[in-house]
Amino acid sequence: MATGASTADLAVLLVDAKNGVRDQTRRHARIARLLGISTFVVAVNKIDLVGFDEGVFRAICDELPDVLGDAARVQAIPLSALHGDNVITPSDRTPWYTGPALLPYLESADAAPWHAGAPFRFPVQLVVRPDAEFRGYAGQIASGTVRVGDRITAWPSDTPTRVARIVTWDGDLEVAAAPMSVTLVLADDLDISRGDLLATDPLHVGRRFAADVVWMDERPLDPKRPYVLKQGTRTVMAEAGSALALNQIGPVTITTGRPIVFEPYADNRTTGSFILIDPATNFTAGAGMIVEALADEGPASTRGAAERLALTARGASTDAAAIAAVRAMLEEMLT
Repeated sequence: MATGASTADLAVLLVDAKNGVRDQTRRHARIARLLGISTFVVAVNKIDLVGFDEGVFRAICDELPDVLGDAARVQAIPLSALHGDNVITPSDRTPWYTGPALLPYLESADAAPWHAGAPFRFPVQLVVRPDAEFRGYAGQIASGTVRVGDRITAWPSDTPTRVARIVTWDGDLEVAAAPMSVTLVLADDLDISRGDLLATDPLHVGRRFAADVVWMDERPLDPKRPYVLKQGTRTVMAEAGSALALNQIGPVTITTGRPIVFEPYADNRTTGSFILIDPATNFTAGAGMIVEALADEGPASTRGAAERLALTARGASTDAAAIAAVRAMLEEMLT
């Protein structure tokens, strides 16, 4: 058995001492590495079922380089959750293990938030217009820091402006940083809406990119079907260049119906990540991490709108689901 949990840049992998490193553990580790996590705690549980055998623990540790690749930091801990061995305090039943217990290690691990030193990124969630005198843009700062007077750019329009005010429920601020939720008032009256992005430096705007996709739907990823791609606060229709089955992880070329603002996941986890939603079921079918931008080719869609609508309706399980999916697609096309 293997499960994964993460906080900032730290992930915990749970390995059953009796069964060793299984395919599920390897899959969780691969996903964590794709997410950019480089610090791992490998909790080798149920060590009591193998008689607290040091050899079993060492054999599992020998497999970790193959499982975790070039992870910067790996701490393996033998433990018995049932009896409390090495959970809170070191166990005298594993005298051959001289490392920390699990809880103290997690409490002391240095796992700084990834967005601490990243450039300023602010996906607009809501345009706030309580009266004719006020126009603000509400959202959560995804990364970086912003100050009153900073020059920023609205994307995808590539329009420059300045920050006039940083408004919060408790009053105005001079500076705000991720992950704070604020409302930004700009010096210029720009055409900005939900899904746009405010940033301090240039970003890529395009419709095609290569990504690593984790597929989570029993219905395989089908290059012939359209999907809803959600990235931050923006949603667009999208198509995939290759197929994936349930639980598969692989490279996929994504083409969106309209240009979006993005950058590689390695540079920024907000603008570099997305989910794929099946419009026929509204199920979150896949999650992706952008690897690189690709040259835009051909028209905005490889198929006509009518064919895309027909494919979506045909893939729905009920008439009501088909109607809802087609309505959602029409709203997205006309926005």
